[in-house]
Amino acid sequence: MGGFRKLGIPTVSDRIAQTVVKLIIEPILDPMFHRDSYGYRPGRSAKQAVATRKRCWQYEWVVEFDIKGAFDQIDHGLLMKAVRVYIRENWILLYIERWLTAPFEKENGTRLSRERGTPQGGVVSPILMNLFMHYVFDCWMQRSHPQCPFARYADDAVVHCHSQKQAEAVMQSIAFRLKECGLMMHPEKSKIVYCKHSRRTKDYPLVTFTFLGFTFRPRRALNKQNRRFTSFLPGVSEDALKRIRLEVRGWRLCRQTSATLVDLALLAQQYNPTIRGWCQYYGAFYPTAMRRLYRYIDEKLEQWARRKYKTLKRHKRRSVEWLNKMKDVLPQMFVHWRVIGGEVG
Repeated sequence: MGGFRKLGIPTVSDRIAQTVVKLIIEPILDPMFHRDSYGYRPGRSAKQAVATRKRCWQYEWVVEFDIKGAFDQIDHGLLMKAVRVYIRENWILLYIERWLTAPFEKENGTRLSRERGTPQGGVVSPILMNLFMHYVFDCWMQRSHPQCPFARYADDAVVHCHSQKQAEAVMQSIAFRLKECGLMMHPEKSKIVYCKHSRRTKDYPLVTFTFLGFTFRPRRALNKQNRRFTSFLPGVSEDALKRIRLEVRGWRLCRQTSATLVDLALLAQQYNPTIRGWCQYYGAFYPTAMRRLYRYIDEKLEQWARRKYKTLKRHKRRSVEWLNKMKDVLPQMFVHWRVIGGEVG
């Protein structure tokens, strides 16, 4: 279950100043960040981090971990030490220190001092977070465990290992390193997973993990000879699907039935940008896992039709047939109608 996070929303003037600082320091800092650091970086994305899935085929074990309250626990002294290595301008250093130590103002007007962390919600916070994690984790991993590739997105990461013994040692080592730097590995969101597939048939209790909205687990796939086998692949997670279904339900399509037939096209025009985003991100890997979502959207459209047209009212089968006819006549109307459903893996 998720928790609550304190957001540090800067004033308009501070947001402008932070943007200026970010535009100055990002070209300096970003080039030296690790190639497998993907969060909040220009030209990098969560999808690219998930694309490192092929390592699960090369390495039998994965250490998946999350840092508990990472943005809130960053040590100011260590962070400023790292900042001063690359940034010499006194005014930038002064502003960053002020932003880090700026107190929280509660609803009742009282102020809470800040001794650790970088305000989540600030323009400059993500790049400061990446700089901190560059030294705390990325560089340290290269020195301490160069044989274990990793992918990190902000405070969420996966590390690949050859054996269970190595994975256990790496996880313990990472936990100690984080504690040493004032951070804590999340006990409920961190685990060691066996990447099971057709050639790895041993039984272990954990053979699945979730990373950036995708669940990695054994899934059916087709090889080049069109034969079925089991691979270890990412697909949209149940939590992500649940979150998306709640958003679709919030559209309240059934209540948008007041005008003419072209309203179906207007619905498509209104919601296709959102659906397209889901398709492009979550449908990029193992697209068949998205079929339930597409069916759910169609069910909402069928409910819309039953409420809009008297001939379809209380006739579920007729509404299904009606929507299928619309798909045949206008197959490009909704983005998810255009998606080829026969792909596996």
